[in-house]
Amino acid sequence: MSAMPQADIEERRLATILAVDDNPANLLVVSAILETLGRPLLTASSGKEALALLASHDVAVILLDVVMPEMDGFETLRQLRAQPRTKDTPVILLTAFELDAQAMTSLRGTFSVDYVLKPFLPELLRGKVAALTALWEQRHELARRSQALAAKDRDIAMLAHDLQNPLNAIGISAALLNNAVVRPDARPHVERIKRTVTRMSEMIRSLTDYARAGQGAIPVVPEPMDVGELCREVVDDLQGTVSGRTIQIDCEEGLRGQWDRNRLHQAVSNLLGNAIRHGTGNVELRARGDAGEVTISVHNGGRPIPSDLLPVIFQPFERGRQAGPGLGLGLFIVREIAKAHGGSVSVTSSAKEGTTFVLRLPREQLLDLGSAPADGEPPSAPLN
Repeated sequence: MSAMPQADIEERRLATILAVDDNPANLLVVSAILETLGRPLLTASSGKEALALLASHDVAVILLDVVMPEMDGFETLRQLRAQPRTKDTPVILLTAFELDAQAMTSLRGTFSVDYVLKPFLPELLRGKVAALTALWEQRHELARRSQALAAKDRDIAMLAHDLQNPLNAIGISAALLNNAVVRPDARPHVERIKRTVTRMSEMIRSLTDYARAGQGAIPVVPEPMDVGELCREVVDDLQGTVSGRTIQIDCEEGLRGQWDRNRLHQAVSNLLGNAIRHGTGNVELRARGDAGEVTISVHNGGRPIPSDLLPVIFQPFERGRQAGPGLGLGLFIVREIAKAHGGSVSVTSSAKEGTTFVLRLPREQLLDLGSAPADGEPPSAPLN
């Protein structure tokens, strides 16, 4: 796997300004007024020259003289708006005359247009241009960061994919060893390998889901199901792996709806795993429902979640002072699963009441047995 070269991710840029005026003296005045902004300034002496410059330059704002020979400011503006590169670029018209209401109305279809009277008030012109260049730079920086995050997510997904094949080979070899005739004292080591492979597979799945969530909601495949049945299935799967702990389950009957079964299994099992890993005493799983939604709550005792972690606990890689073998992606993925179903997840935690996570899933329609599945929404992923 090769990471995206840093040069491929566009670097930060200063906004460029274009001033268009057939009078060189006016261009000198504009240049002097805007010099303190420290932004690159391009100049053109005609509308035709401006159009040629803009064919190869991105600018944040165009200062456009209205009265020019051959092609005046209004015609230049109309041609600018006909080009994809400049159809949304803000334009400040420079004019010696107050533009009447009819003239400004005719420009409403040309997006962001303002005007400044000559002779210029330096503070007014500088202020308008400063605001527009700052806005352009903020948007560009957001786009740059988004591109960098997308590149990182692609690298994570590629890494997870590349790790899966050798991990599968280790798991298969461990299974073959477990079935072979080996010395009794070697079997604990084989079991340890199998447990480690399982734990690493869970980490890789979390990384894959995290990278996928960066590209938008993780797709879900809704199907008719009962949340209570799912919860009992998850508890059965986990109970044998919990040494000295009990998972108490209390689910209402008739919690039917349409959700992605595999994703909800992932979310509930990770919420339970989180409670087992970080809590003490027995873990309580409850499922309730009404006509509008189904709620799944997981409660555990023990030390409360630190107050500094609570506001960010559903963010990726946020673990606070909590130790453990996970990556800190579990709760983030649970949140994404909830969002993909149009739901939410929340947490309360105190020394007196313990910690409770509540997963809320809208039940948009109650399903009768045999009813056709409806279109669903996309979910998220697991918890640490």
